[in-house]
Amino acid sequence: MEITADSKTDGFRFALGAFDLDGTVLRRDLTITEATLRSLGRLRGLGVRLVVATGRRYEAAREHARRLGFGEEDPVICYGGSVVRRINGETLLHRTLPVQTSLEVLRWAAERGLHARLFLDGRIVSSPNTSAVVRHMRYLEEPGLSVVDSPALWLERSGEPPIKIVVVDHPEEIEGWLREAREAFRGRLFVTRSLPHYVEIGNPAGTKSKALAFLCERWGIGREGVLAFGDAENDIDMLRFAGHGVAVGGMNAAVREAADAVAAPIEEDGVARYIERLLGEA
Repeated sequence: MEITADSKTDGFRFALGAFDLDGTVLRRDLTITEATLRSLGRLRGLGVRLVVATGRRYEAAREHARRLGFGEEDPVICYGGSVVRRINGETLLHRTLPVQTSLEVLRWAAERGLHARLFLDGRIVSSPNTSAVVRHMRYLEEPGLSVVDSPALWLERSGEPPIKIVVVDHPEEIEGWLREAREAFRGRLFVTRSLPHYVEIGNPAGTKSKALAFLCERWGIGREGVLAFGDAENDIDMLRFAGHGVAVGGMNAAVREAADAVAAPIEEDGVARYIERLLGEA
C-alpha cells in the first residue's frame, strides 16, 4: 500500500527525505548546524521517513547519522548506494563488484600510476600513498586501512569481492582520465566523482537512486513522495530519481541540471532554509 502525504505527513507532500552528508548536511569541518538539526526534527515530527545517502563507509555514515538524530532502527545508504544497513547493524541490501572486473579496474589504475582503494565491509585495502593522497585526503590513517604494494595482487589472492573501488588523484589531473575510465567500463560499472579528488567505481546496481528505490518499495512510497538533497556528481542519479531533487551549494552544471531546485550552500544553512520554506508552503 502506498503511503500518501495526506495520511502520513499531515498534508506535507513528501513521505521520504534523503540527504547526502558531505557538503550537504555536513560542513567542511564535519560540523552540523543547529538549524539543520531543527529542520530534520520538524520533518520527523510530521512522520516523514529520513535516510542518509552517502558514499562513505557504513561506520562513518552511522556515526554522522546518529549526530543527525537517527535512531537504531533507521537505515543508512552507504558506499554510494551499494549497502543499506540499519544503524543497529542489520543489513537490508548489500551489493559487491565482480572480482574479475575489479582486477581489471585495479590494473587499469596501476598502469596509469593512480592510487586505488578497495572498499570491503569494514576494511580498506589501499595502494601506497601518492602526492595526491597526502595533499587532498583528510586522514591518511583510517580504521581498518591496510596498505599493500599491489591491491590487484591482494584481490587475486583473497578472492573477496569489494563493495567499491576508489581512485584518488589531483583534481586537475582527473579530467584527463575520467572520460577514458567511463568509456572503458561503460555498461559494466558505475563511475562517478564524489569529491574533486575522489572517483568512485561501483556496481551499476549500487547507486543512491537504486538504494532509494529499494527503500521506497519496502515502505510503499512512490517516487513523487521523495525529497532529496545532494551537492556532487554521485548525487545526480538520486536527484533525478526523487520527486523533488535539490542541489545544494556550489555544485557543477551537471548537478544543477539534474535537480528541480537549488539551495544555498551548507555554510549558509541551505538545506535547513529550504526545508523551512517547504514547510511554510505546506
